[in-house]
Amino acid sequence: MTGEKLVRITRENLETGTVARLVAERGDEDTQLATEDELKASRRSMVPDDADCSDLWVFGYGSLIFNPIMEHVDRVRAQIFGHHRRFCLWTRLGRGTPDCPGLVLALDRGGSCTGVAYKLNPANAIAELDLLWRREMITLAYRAHWVRMHTPDGMQRGIGFVSRPDRPNYAAPMPIDSEADVIAAASGFIGPCREYLFDTVEALNAEGFRDPHLEKLVALVKQRLAS
Repeated sequence: MTGEKLVRITRENLETGTVARLVAERGDEDTQLATEDELKASRRSMVPDDADCSDLWVFGYGSLIFNPIMEHVDRVRAQIFGHHRRFCLWTRLGRGTPDCPGLVLALDRGGSCTGVAYKLNPANAIAELDLLWRREMITLAYRAHWVRMHTPDGMQRGIGFVSRPDRPNYAAPMPIDSEADVIAAASGFIGPCREYLFDTVEALNAEGFRDPHLEKLVALVKQRLAS
């Protein structure tokens, strides 16, 4: 990745198709790129075009906390049960390369997860979901899933993005030292894998949340970078 200009995840880069184009240009045969029709069909299977969006929420557990992009009318801390946050997806492009894949977070089965719930504006909720799908579902690595979110204002139902063990980029659980090795070394056109980890932990701490596993990963990655 030396010398390559990084492309940040922004509204403009998603709306103009810049991120999708960069994925396609790399021509990685092991990375499937979703078409616009596939993205629309996937989103419509969760939220039809004519759905009542007066109380529509999205659950963020990683980059959606520190870089949500979506327009929203409310934002609250939340916790879900039945899934936990884990570096369980290999990325060969955005935060890694085919020769040096990285890891990104997804919800994996079991346990619980803290994060942030976003309430979308009913006036443009469908458009915001389509933007979100271009971001999260570009390689069909996740499964959009309804989750029950415990918030200070009570229970809410929201959309979360869950790992798919049937997909080739699913990363089975590995020793934490192996996770740290991968995260310290990998980088892609979006940026270094370690930056994603550091930003997530910083955002969680800003919300008053602690993730001991991720915090230990930060320490191990920094050890590797210093050696």
